[in-house]
Amino acid sequence: MPALWHRFVTYPRLEKQIKELKKLRKETSIITPLTTYRGVMHTHSYWSHDSEGTLNDIIPAAKNAGIEFVFLTDHPRGDIDTIPRGYNGYYEGILIEPGSEKQGFDTWPLDSVIIDWNINKDSIAKEIVSRGGIVFYAHTEEPHNWGNPWYQGMEIYNFHADTKDESLIPQIINLLVNGRKFRHWAYRQMFDEQTRILALWDSLNTERKIIGFSAVDAHENQNIRARYIADGRIEWVGPNADVIDTTGLKFWNRWLVGEPDSNGWIFKLMIDTYMTGFNYVANYVLADTLSIQSIADHVKKGHLFTAFKSLGDAAGFMYYGANSDGAVSGIMGDSINVENINALNAISPLPGQFRLIHDGNPIDTSAGDSYQYSYSDIQGTGAYRIEVHIKLNGRYVPWIYSNPVYLF
Repeated sequence: MPALWHRFVTYPRLEKQIKELKKLRKETSIITPLTTYRGVMHTHSYWSHDSEGTLNDIIPAAKNAGIEFVFLTDHPRGDIDTIPRGYNGYYEGILIEPGSEKQGFDTWPLDSVIIDWNINKDSIAKEIVSRGGIVFYAHTEEPHNWGNPWYQGMEIYNFHADTKDESLIPQIINLLVNGRKFRHWAYRQMFDEQTRILALWDSLNTERKIIGFSAVDAHENQNIRARYIADGRIEWVGPNADVIDTTGLKFWNRWLVGEPDSNGWIFKLMIDTYMTGFNYVANYVLADTLSIQSIADHVKKGHLFTAFKSLGDAAGFMYYGANSDGAVSGIMGDSINVENINALNAISPLPGQFRLIHDGNPIDTSAGDSYQYSYSDIQGTGAYRIEVHIKLNGRYVPWIYSNPVYLF
């Protein structure tokens, strides 16, 4: 059985490789006065019809993963959507900002607004962006109006989208066998590099700045759970937070249940968890402060990179342009006059292979694993982004995707 082979061979080998890699971690130089904050964007809570997530689930998961901000995208309860609603503000030091996922948008108005989702979606985007909010495209494996001038960014990776090509039963078996000890590797088992989406992002960036970010798309909803209801019976809740049955406490199920946890659950068979999702992929935003205004401003500037955190924490990574004196001309997301740049530089807290992409075309790859990278053969204007790949099981896999430096 593949799941047992993974448990006793594949995953222990991968675990050993990552532990050895993490021992090589080095502190990096401070290039900018901005601070790097880890966050998850596009995630769901109890406000969504398909989630039961509460702060009792979200906050411990965020703390465990070193996540400092959470941008929620809860599905609205109807076509008239009032924001803020649900969780909004600081909770045990973690910043949570409410938003919506609807009609293909990840939307964070960053203000008190009422959204009428009945009107033209491009008009909605224009209104939100005009008021200082954020509108990104969600689930970019699906069709969108890519010519809409108002959206500001897009998902370059979405965990939920990544799982769509998987055979369900083998993955469930794998998670059941390996979920307690190797859940993070069972998640990773489903990874496919989103080459088509990355190519689309590169193409769009030749026309105007389009911010790229990763969506954890966590719901904590692909599970089976049970709780007591008012009449003393047991309500069984299945995937997508749908009630699948209501039963009495019988001899056959009595042994399954225990004392209610902080959310009232007396039984849980967990496949999808915030804890694993928040540790799987994250966005790293360079900002002045951990405040919604600062984080949002720098997200809109493209001062962010995304990393598969389960392979290694990417805090300390930096990608920037330098002038002939070695001074910083700008960082990822910035536009720089080509006459004011002498080199594109990157530093990493872990050794890896650096790959430079110019307008969608790979133009340089570092010879081997390194902590630093510099490229001076600038090929004119355009969008230059960088990736860092690490060696896992004998081959290089993506770890970091930066937003581009734009030369004009």
